[in-house]
Amino acid sequence: IKDIAQLHRTVQTLFEEEESLLNLHMSVIQENAELLTEEGKLLQSVQSEAVADYDIDDYASRLGTILDRKSYLITCLKDKLVSFRGQLQKEEELSSKIVSLPGY
Repeated sequence: IKDIAQLHRTVQTLFEEEESLLNLHMSVIQENAELLTEEGKLLQSVQSEAVADYDIDDYASRLGTILDRKSYLITCLKDKLVSFRGQLQKEEELSSKIVSLPGY
C-alpha cells in the first residue's frame, strides 16, 4: 500500500512536471522566434549601410546579448527536461514494482 501511495504521488508530480515542461517549451519557442526576428533586423541594419566602428561595436554587443539569452533559454529547457525524465523514470520503476505485487 505504501508503494501504491508513492506511485500516486509520483504520477501526480509527473503530470505537473509534464505541464511545466510543455509550457516552458512553448515559451522558449516564442521567445526564440522574437530573438530570431531581432537578429535578422540587427544583421540587416549592419549590412544595409556604411557602418562606422561604433555601429559594429553596438552590433557585436547586441548579438552577444541575444546569444546569451538563447543559451540561457536552452539551458533552462534542458534542465526541465532532465527533471521530467527523472520523474518519468521514477514512475516507471514504481509501476513495475506495483505490477509485480500479488493481486495486480
